[in-house]
Amino acid sequence: MTATPALDFARRINERDAPRAVVIVAGGGTEVFPMLLAAGGGSSTLLSGRIPYDGNDFRAILGYHPGRLVDARAARGLAMAAFRHALTIRGDLAPEQVFGLGATSKLSRGPGEREGRSHEVHAALQGPGRTLVRSLTLPPGGDRPWQERINALVVLNLIALGKGLPDDLPLEHLGRAVPASAVVEERADAEGAGLVDLPLLLDGRRRWVGLDLADGRAIGPEAARGPRLILPGSFRPLHAGHVRMAEVASGLVGLPCDFEMTLFHPEKPPLDYLAVASRLRGFAGVRGRLLLTAAPTYLDKARLFPGSTFAVGHDTALRILEPRFYGGPAARDAMLGELEALGARFLIFGRRDDSGRFRDFAGEAFAHPPVAAFLARNARTVPEHLFRVDLSSTEVRQRAADDDP
Repeated sequence: MTATPALDFARRINERDAPRAVVIVAGGGTEVFPMLLAAGGGSSTLLSGRIPYDGNDFRAILGYHPGRLVDARAARGLAMAAFRHALTIRGDLAPEQVFGLGATSKLSRGPGEREGRSHEVHAALQGPGRTLVRSLTLPPGGDRPWQERINALVVLNLIALGKGLPDDLPLEHLGRAVPASAVVEERADAEGAGLVDLPLLLDGRRRWVGLDLADGRAIGPEAARGPRLILPGSFRPLHAGHVRMAEVASGLVGLPCDFEMTLFHPEKPPLDYLAVASRLRGFAGVRGRLLLTAAPTYLDKARLFPGSTFAVGHDTALRILEPRFYGGPAARDAMLGELEALGARFLIFGRRDDSGRFRDFAGEAFAHPPVAAFLARNARTVPEHLFRVDLSSTEVRQRAADDDP
């Protein structure tokens, strides 16, 4: 394909004033930027463009270490970061009028490259209502300029899709094409997950949305009224230990136990629609309610659901009390004071340690008096005879070869 068809395609993209995008391209495919700008009217498409070529900049954009820098998850992470940035700079555009696009690739290094090294392109689109990612392994024999152009065309097609246009630009350059069958696509949206209000949570207009797991109905604002019993977690995946924790907690507190999952965990990647859909599949056959929130910390959760009891594991309780997350002991103590004022209570479950010994949570072991006093007033430990399930999410993921997207 010559430059003219690609530029004509870019021109058609720019003729539509919105939606507009933040585009982050790492590793290759950066030709997409001059394509859009040379076509004229690039401001109708681009809010911002960024090229994080160094791994440290890549990780800084994400806000976490993704493990691999070139795979579908990394592309989705870039797309989510781009979308969240688009929301902050959208000006008068509605949240529905912006999207994020992220791409990461591993292309030819030229002479001296290790034999058998794969060449890959991964590109993702994140909008308020959907997540879509495309991956392809490039066929052998193409040089770096050819790969760069194919990479840019993959990105250009996704930009067209984000703007509501046909994504039908052939992946072809200099008479050599990548067949459509070589492109692997995954997608998920809010409607497919049964959570039509989830876009309002993702773009900041809602702080939580809920789902009745028995019948799939959305639940209303009454779920925020206390007292409530809540089991927060990433649920990657939900397993028998979580279900048993909820049952035991409900029996001890005398309330039904709601599951809570935040889209924005302070130490983990934000959840997009593919991740939410995968985790919802783990709740098949489980009764109760699931609350999806934009509450990354337990203080945020307590503000959303005042008067609630939170069922937590031993290690989570320790993290809640760790001063480094708050800038020091004084700020941590102030946080505990606000938790208590909000009526937050904690039911703490023990766990098996690496030696195989079961460890109860001992609040009185804290030498810092404010912490020990807070726990004495606001926390209960669940004894081993009521709950012991020697199973962790990590072990379950390892057994399942971690197929969570």
